[in-house]
Amino acid sequence: MSTLIQQLISKMGLSDEPNVLEKTTELLRLLELRSTNVPLQINEYGKIVLCTDLASSLLDIGFDKEQALKLSGLRKSHYVNNKRMFEKLLDLNKLPSVNDICVQLSLNEAARKSEELLTMFKSVANDTSDADHPQYAAMAVFQACRLLKKKVAKTKIMPFSNLRPTQWQQLEHQWERMIEKHYKETNVATKLKDHADGLQENNTTEAKCKIQKPEIEDYEKWKSRILAAAEAKLKKME
Repeated sequence: MSTLIQQLISKMGLSDEPNVLEKTTELLRLLELRSTNVPLQINEYGKIVLCTDLASSLLDIGFDKEQALKLSGLRKSHYVNNKRMFEKLLDLNKLPSVNDICVQLSLNEAARKSEELLTMFKSVANDTSDADHPQYAAMAVFQACRLLKKKVAKTKIMPFSNLRPTQWQQLEHQWERMIEKHYKETNVATKLKDHADGLQENNTTEAKCKIQKPEIEDYEKWKSRILAAAEAKLKKME
C-alpha cells in the first residue's frame, strides 16, 4: 500500500513536496477507521488520489486536478462526490470564510473590502438564515476584486461557492444590484460623517487654541504694575 501511495504521489508531481506523503497516509488511515460502516464505492487508486488532493489543500500546496482525475480512474462527477464524502468523514468540510478564500487565491489586499461587502449584505438581506453559506463569502471576494479593479478569473472563485454556473450568475446579478444601491449610499454617508468629524475636530482644536492663547498686557499697565511692586518692596526694606 505504501509503495502504491508513493508511486501515485510521484506521478502527480508531488514527491518533492514535504509532508505530502505523511499527510496522505494519515488521511487514508483515518478514512479506513471512519468508513467502517460506510461502504465506499471507490477503488484504491481513487482513495489515494483523493486523500492526496485533500492533503495538498491542507498543506496549501498546488495540485494538478486534471492529472489526478486521470490517475484516479473516476468520472469527474464521481470524483467530486467522493471528495465531498471524504471531507465529511474526515471532518474537513469546514465552510470557507472570506479570509480562507483570499489566502488561498493570494488576494489578501481584497480581504477587508470583502468583509465590508459581506457585512453589508447581511444587514440588507431579508433572509439571513443561510448567511454562512460559502456562496456569499465567495461572491463578496469576487465583488471586492471588481470594485478594487483587481483582475481575477471567475473560475478560480466559483468553486468555493458550491454553486452551478447559472446559480452563480443569478447571485452575481443580485449582488450587483445591491452594491449599486446600498454600497454607494454607505460610501456617501461614511464620507459625510468623516467630513463632519473633521470639521468638529478642527473647531475643537481652534477653541483650545483660543483658550490657551496668552493675553498680551498693555505696556503702560505693565510698567505701572512693575513700578508699584518695586516701590512697595523698597518701603518694606526701610
